[in-house]
Amino acid sequence: MYNIRRLLTIAAAALFIISILSSLPGLHSGGKAESKRPAGQTDGAAQTAASSDTGGEPEKFVAHRGYSAAAPENTAAAFELAGKTAFWGIETDISETYDNEFVCMHDDTIDRMTDGGGEPGDYTYAQLREFTIDEGANIERYGSLKIPSMVEYLNICVTYGCVPIIEIKHISDYDKFLQTIYNSNLQSRCIVTGAIGDLREIRARDQEIAVMVIGYTNIEYTKYIDLINELSGKRGILYQYDMVTQDVANEIHDAGLLCGVWWLDTAEEAKRYMSYGVDYVVTNEIPGATNLMINDTE
Repeated sequence: MYNIRRLLTIAAAALFIISILSSLPGLHSGGKAESKRPAGQTDGAAQTAASSDTGGEPEKFVAHRGYSAAAPENTAAAFELAGKTAFWGIETDISETYDNEFVCMHDDTIDRMTDGGGEPGDYTYAQLREFTIDEGANIERYGSLKIPSMVEYLNICVTYGCVPIIEIKHISDYDKFLQTIYNSNLQSRCIVTGAIGDLREIRARDQEIAVMVIGYTNIEYTKYIDLINELSGKRGILYQYDMVTQDVANEIHDAGLLCGVWWLDTAEEAKRYMSYGVDYVVTNEIPGATNLMINDTE
């Protein structure tokens, strides 16, 4: 009788422990913990942290000169930070060096962003690497940042699955520029932006890469439609955001063109332009983000 009571006590205790374990979150068959991603994150390229009203399709936010609100613009640090957070694409500006290499620099000169001076074309790539980035967001957190090459930038886009948005600033060797993109195998995803003269040079050599003329407030959007329609293939207008209304977005799309806007940073603005159906938004911040989702594609 003692042994029977003892066995019943042990069985009851075992059932109690099993019931407790089965109620714990994150455990399922085999007792293995279910893997967790930050809320809303999916496989592959990082998705937006802002809420979506597009039927589950992620908003396409493009990091302006990398995540330039958090790290110095157009640096490897800013590009990597954009890749690790919720940006769909990473934008940069490309100039050509004296020895026909390509570097990421927005301004006509390196004066504002580095401890050097002059135009990128005044120096070889090796000489430019001797200068140090000494300006930009949270510069004190970073050590010896250098002007990155276009190759570095594209490699980061590949690593994090981000779409490269490349604005041509000052280049002359268009064949080598395109070959650099081909070498990264990103030609089917890349978007090249800039003045219509540069885009003509690109389209004369390549029919696959999307090209978008940059639009400013002093020119009516219909003029840009006429300009970009000189070219064939996938093309569009990257327009200053405050010039884009629902009617403008509709007319650009009705013409068979892409419509992007630059740049805006507030959640209210982002929601409005996404509701217009624009193809992507260039921004310094992730509009409306309350947390940053880390992309584990490395």
